[in-house]
Amino acid sequence: MKLIVLRGPSGSGKSTVARLLRDRLGTGIALVEQDYLGRTVLGRRMTDDGANAGLIEALTRAALAAAPAVVLEGILTSARYGDVIERLRSLPGVESWFYAFDLPFEETVARHATRAKAGSFGEDELRQWWAGSDPLRGPAGWMPEQLIGPASSAADTADRIVADARLSPGKLLP
Repeated sequence: MKLIVLRGPSGSGKSTVARLLRDRLGTGIALVEQDYLGRTVLGRRMTDDGANAGLIEALTRAALAAAPAVVLEGILTSARYGDVIERLRSLPGVESWFYAFDLPFEETVARHATRAKAGSFGEDELRQWWAGSDPLRGPAGWMPEQLIGPASSAADTADRIVADARLSPGKLLP
């Protein structure tokens, strides 16, 4: 079982990379999206307030049992979700990789402007959700997290994750 965690500010490219991974890897990769669970399932506007932590953990556990690879993506601030991520990475048989989108605020605003949901919220909300540098820490201490900078395209980031996690495109499930 492989767990890939993509964290970072709203508009940084996490969902884009997650969907690219699914496109490249075909069937067998599960996507657990913090925004979807918070906004669609729970009907909340703010999705990084910790209210969906239990749902994220339960769904990710179920996905790990059902799929060879799981991508968990969201803002997932360390203070609110570090314990959940630590418990998931500590599950028996789980290999995990952690990536943090490390972008200046202005870059996330620019990227957000290109998204279909750009009209749903703007710079004021992005600023409220902004966590800045947020190293991933759980109860067992710091977790190794690779930084994704503004120069890394979504395609480059997906390629890097496929290589790091030793994933074979199109061969996760028949």
